[in-house]
Amino acid sequence: MTALLATGPNLGRGGVAAWLAGLSAKGKAAVIAIEVVILLVLWQLVVGVLGWISPVFLPPPLAIAQGFGEIVANGSLAANAGVSAQAWLTGFALAVVVGIPVGLLMGTSLPVDRVIGPIAWTIYATPSIAYQPLAKAWFGFGIGPVIFLVTISAIFPILLNVAAGMRTTNPSIIRAARVYGAGRMRLYRSVYLPSTIPFLFAGLRQAVVLATIGMVVAELAGSSSGMGALIIRASNTYQTDQAFAAIAVVVLWSVGMTQVVTAIERGVAPWTRKGKR
Repeated sequence: MTALLATGPNLGRGGVAAWLAGLSAKGKAAVIAIEVVILLVLWQLVVGVLGWISPVFLPPPLAIAQGFGEIVANGSLAANAGVSAQAWLTGFALAVVVGIPVGLLMGTSLPVDRVIGPIAWTIYATPSIAYQPLAKAWFGFGIGPVIFLVTISAIFPILLNVAAGMRTTNPSIIRAARVYGAGRMRLYRSVYLPSTIPFLFAGLRQAVVLATIGMVVAELAGSSSGMGALIIRASNTYQTDQAFAAIAVVVLWSVGMTQVVTAIERGVAPWTRKGKR
């Protein structure tokens, strides 16, 4: 641990911020781990030992861990997590399949951008919870409304970021490619796409978070299965330890999928992470 933390610069030269910036990846991970442990210890002390906050409203970490064990033991976690994962993956895949091509068209065609752009921004600006009653009316009960809300939540960050990436492609590079005889498809493959990839992955990371929010929103209201349904059932019966455990699972899913997107970016386009620790 000492060796990891000692990799940063001297505190006297730039303060704590400079020291943290100079840490290795393992050193930063160690600092984060220490912060999390301190937070959990303080949480347990305030709620579980001193009793300053009622555990009904905010259960301590050890109670949440016990609640997690209970939802694992009774099978509710596996059953509901499987339904949520299916809906999330299906909706996210639809968002990717539709969002990337439409974003490419918007970025290279002004007429398409003028037609689709205002509609896309209007829908994107509307909170996903507003679509929840409509989703029930259109798709009934079950997994359909969840897939719809995941898709509608994830598609626009992808679409709009890709379009922005296409529009910010260096015009001089486009002109040079045309001088050397590059056709429209070659321009897409060799010029537009490489310059758009950082925007694409930024949109995918945003879409992961918003898709998870859309999934939980859809499952909280009227769904009989899924992590949102598990959270609302546990809350309604004052089993808040189980509710917090289910929330923690959802958060870990969102963080984990964000890391998956980042790992794919490192493999597909390592130059986008150049200079970042």
